[in-house]
Amino acid sequence: MKIGIIVGTRPEIIKMAPVIRECQKRSIPYFIIHSNQHYSQEMDSIFFDELELPAPNYNLGVGSGLHSNQTGNILIEMEPILVEEKPDIVLVQGDTNTVLAGALAASKLNIKVGHIEAGLRSYDRMMPEETNRILTDHMSEFLFAVGPNQEQILDKEGISADKIHTVGNTVSDSLFQHLEIAADKSQILDELQLNKKAYFLVTAHRASNVDIPAHLKELLVLFERLHEKYEQPIVWPIHPRTQAKLTEFGITIPSYLKLSPPIGYLDFIQLQKNAELILTDSGGIQEEACLLGVPCITLRENTERPESIEVGANVLVGRDADKALAAADKWLNTEGSISWENPFGDGHVAKRIIDICLGEKAIASNEQAEIVRNGESITVVGMGYMGLPIACLLAQAGYQVTGVDLNEEKVAAINSATCPFDEVGLPELLDKVVSQGLLKASTQVVNSDTYLVAVPTPHKENACDRSYVFSAVDAIAKVASNGQTVIIESTISPQTSLAAADRFKSAGLSVDLVHCPERAIPGQTLHELVNNDRIIGATSSQAQQKVKGIYQSFVKGEVFLTDLTTAECVKLVENTSRDVGIAFANELAEICQELNVDVYEVIKLANRHPRVNVLNPGPGVGGHCIPIDPWFLVENTKSGELVRKARAINDERPALVAQQAIAKLQPGQTKIGILGVAYKADVDDCRETPAEPILHYFNQASIEVKYHDPYVPEWLCERETELSQLDSWADVLILVTDHSDYRELQVDSYLINTRS
Repeated sequence: MKIGIIVGTRPEIIKMAPVIRECQKRSIPYFIIHSNQHYSQEMDSIFFDELELPAPNYNLGVGSGLHSNQTGNILIEMEPILVEEKPDIVLVQGDTNTVLAGALAASKLNIKVGHIEAGLRSYDRMMPEETNRILTDHMSEFLFAVGPNQEQILDKEGISADKIHTVGNTVSDSLFQHLEIAADKSQILDELQLNKKAYFLVTAHRASNVDIPAHLKELLVLFERLHEKYEQPIVWPIHPRTQAKLTEFGITIPSYLKLSPPIGYLDFIQLQKNAELILTDSGGIQEEACLLGVPCITLRENTERPESIEVGANVLVGRDADKALAAADKWLNTEGSISWENPFGDGHVAKRIIDICLGEKAIASNEQAEIVRNGESITVVGMGYMGLPIACLLAQAGYQVTGVDLNEEKVAAINSATCPFDEVGLPELLDKVVSQGLLKASTQVVNSDTYLVAVPTPHKENACDRSYVFSAVDAIAKVASNGQTVIIESTISPQTSLAAADRFKSAGLSVDLVHCPERAIPGQTLHELVNNDRIIGATSSQAQQKVKGIYQSFVKGEVFLTDLTTAECVKLVENTSRDVGIAFANELAEICQELNVDVYEVIKLANRHPRVNVLNPGPGVGGHCIPIDPWFLVENTKSGELVRKARAINDERPALVAQQAIAKLQPGQTKIGILGVAYKADVDDCRETPAEPILHYFNQASIEVKYHDPYVPEWLCERETELSQLDSWADVLILVTDHSDYRELQVDSYLINTRS
């Protein structure tokens, strides 16, 4: 194995340093190509000396220039080197023109490319770095992502999962390796006459901030207002580009701004570590500030480092002085110490990268591959249609999971790896996690690091029956400890989470209460739990981040953070919106019947409009969500007349279609067959099925009823196992559930199709 390492700028040298040291440590053949994209000695070559790195084997000396010119020059100089050296893999880091040119040159020569910091996106195509990132990622064979956010981005862009490796950021390696050395060697605070935590640190070099006079002046106004309020000196190690623009525009710098030439890495660590506040438009400094525990104000409207914002270490202000002051006030007026979780790495990232390059990372290719345990435990209360799949996915992600259910038969079935209900892929997954000892079922709640509640919440008199949730909460309270986390997945009415939190307080416990509503449907549960976006509501950013990490262990969709009550409303609003849309379709069916037109043709033609999407009418609304969630949303509000009216329309629908079926019976006929009694196609779930009120109406009218359903072996009336037998017996058939088995339906009896 021979590795080519390509760098061109200060951040690349710093972040590649741990990779170079790892190659040295293992005696792996490597060579360094330095493009010299930075055109001053103090911006790059000084870092090789300071970090005690070997001098580059090749210096290309390309210097500055237009983007296309610079990229082209690097390509021209680099290609013959790669041809001669014949590396097995070329490693690039970041998003500069050097990165793009290095990846392109290697790719054209059929040399594998490894991209460190893959998956970063600002979604701002005005930034040339964004184009460089995207193109480099899609040319790479090894994509070393910082965290789950980047992994999800790459997955959504269609990059094969076996190319993506979540490893962290080598910036953590560099910082952790040099913190003590910097503290011992650096004299920068004395040289600049600065006191610890008594100055602000600024860096600004992006074209959008410094190439336009008005923008550069806006930054200076921002700095002026910060200085006026806090009277702190502002230290600005100035980039040559920025210095040149100040001179070109004839801008005079006020005395409180302490300008210095670019400084070395050890000195800059000290400046960052001891600053009270950092203002920057650099991506790398956002990471370093976060790792060093220093609040950061980013002088941009977007960032490819969202993790720093998510953990509360960073805020985007652009050049808006009001926003900058608000952010500074929030941090600098906080009593006590400021802290957040580290999202960027543990200091061993380079080792993982080299392990992967050498093929030492075993990639599980079969279902029974050994699961890597993460040492954390989770108790999932409720082993139903959502609870058991979630428990299995958490176990597959390495958590030690205890699944709790009061049904002893279900507990025994799970412990014997027997799936208690039909769900695509679940039997195989259950067998895997049970056989490896990562999932055990019990009738008792046990102490764990985290608890997840996934119990039913039926509706009772058009309100949420919260008794199951509160019973689960009370059971958890008996074994939980202070500081633990409780996640409620069950669909609940707004402010139930706050009521649950009060129950813990009444029990003398201080826990983080989090709501993450499930967003999946039977028949596709595993797929949707993994691929759908998730909403996490919590009262603290620490709880949000902890639970986000848990879900990102198996969720490929995006994870959004909000407060508790908003999270409760989101799920309810999703299903209420669908219920209202169905109600309109069902009302439209009645209108069209009176007008003697085909409702399905009306809808089909109306939907030809690009902004119209009318649903089709049906026999009613079924399932455990859509008929129930609207009531949860409005149960404690005066508003919601439209929601309640939609519920009434949809509740009346089964009786209307039952009347239509009875009207088709000829004199002396009394037998109606129901096709499909599950609430939706191709599942065995009959919860809230519209077939039930249809049956009830038939029974009241003294109609004889039988049913056929390939998925439901037992129901509320007699079943015919063969469709032909039901067809022979019935006078009229009514299609209620559009199972795929019924798509080419051909029967002799009169058929009422409620689905088309």
